[in-house]
Amino acid sequence: MSLSLRRFGFFQPGTEPEMKQAALVMAALAALAGGAQAESKPAEPLLRQAAVKALQPILPLAKGEAALDMLVEVNRDSADGAWVLGSVTQPLPVMTTIAAMDHVPVSRLFLARRDAQGWTLELEGNPGFAAMLTLAPADWLSADERRAWRSQLAQPGQPFAPNSTGLGLPWRQGAAWRMTGGPHGYSGESQPYDSIDFAGGDGRVLAPQAGVIYKSCVRGGSGLVKLVHDNGFSSTYYHMINLNTLADGTRVNPGAYLGTIGNGLPCGGSTTGPHVHFSLLYQGRAEPVNGKLFGGWQFFAGSRAYQGYALRNGTRVNVGGLLNNYGGGAPAGASGVATPAQGEGKVNLRSAPSLSAGVTGTVNRGESVALQCHVRAEAVDGVWGRTDVWNRTRGGDWISDGFLDTGSNGPVVPLCASASRPW
Repeated sequence: MSLSLRRFGFFQPGTEPEMKQAALVMAALAALAGGAQAESKPAEPLLRQAAVKALQPILPLAKGEAALDMLVEVNRDSADGAWVLGSVTQPLPVMTTIAAMDHVPVSRLFLARRDAQGWTLELEGNPGFAAMLTLAPADWLSADERRAWRSQLAQPGQPFAPNSTGLGLPWRQGAAWRMTGGPHGYSGESQPYDSIDFAGGDGRVLAPQAGVIYKSCVRGGSGLVKLVHDNGFSSTYYHMINLNTLADGTRVNPGAYLGTIGNGLPCGGSTTGPHVHFSLLYQGRAEPVNGKLFGGWQFFAGSRAYQGYALRNGTRVNVGGLLNNYGGGAPAGASGVATPAQGEGKVNLRSAPSLSAGVTGTVNRGESVALQCHVRAEAVDGVWGRTDVWNRTRGGDWISDGFLDTGSNGPVVPLCASASRPW
């Protein structure tokens, strides 16, 4: 959500409260007018019960927030009715007061199988989702879907998402839009801060990377749109209007049209002006955007929701500033070759970027170490000289750049997000 309608050109000095109230009311009326146009079919009672039970543990409602009946939809079922790919969403009241802002519904996709005992259901991001994916009929999910979903499964030894997401920004490459709201959660201050708001340009929201598309809560040309990418990340989009008409499970290419920025509230919430609410997930779970790279920019959260900034080659852009989309690039991070001191055969991995931190493991001379980000910390006299660069491995450990051959005297991976505020 964005914090100020002035960024969209809606306000004249002295009229902000009245205009903000009017924008919220118009958004509410638009949402209600389109409320009957749902595209997915409702779930049967027992399936609905299983889906609601699965979503409830991840629904910490904000103080004073009313809980509406959950929406459970069948996006696709198998010919024999034994398998369902669906979505479960917690709708929100349509909020038209100035104080009640910055809320979007929580929604997850699921796989479900019916047998004699009833429904077995697993949400994306749950460990059981992998087993469901393996058991699903071979001709029911496409090869594109299976590849995308397999990338979402937790990988041993890789507990942290890489900062290099491989995603561009959700508009035309080479064009500049405004960051109208810095990192924030689904209800503003809720954590993690997995979302950013954007608006500007021609208003056309485009796929920031290839992925498989799914939609939930489709009403009146608006809805919740999700792209499941091939590298463990998923991205979601809210408030758009004039959505594309692609069927669920269709693979889209980078730059494919998703919708247009708007005030859409198909599952409730609030909006203060036309924009897209962009959110990030990793392996099916909400992922902090702090430290992540999109479109050639690295984003950092502020001390409060909607603050923060983006950084590229020393150029800092604060909330309200323009960001050029440089594209996604390759999703993979860099690596280095372990190079111990003379006479040593191993390099220690540590729990923090310091030689006094505990040893969490070792890597042998010549072994490749996958890296995700770096910090400047304790200076170390390494085999290449003195350096204060420490690299965080894809497994979450730390290794001094002084004992890695990365082909460079400087950092080869992005700056790590702040360890003191992980969102």
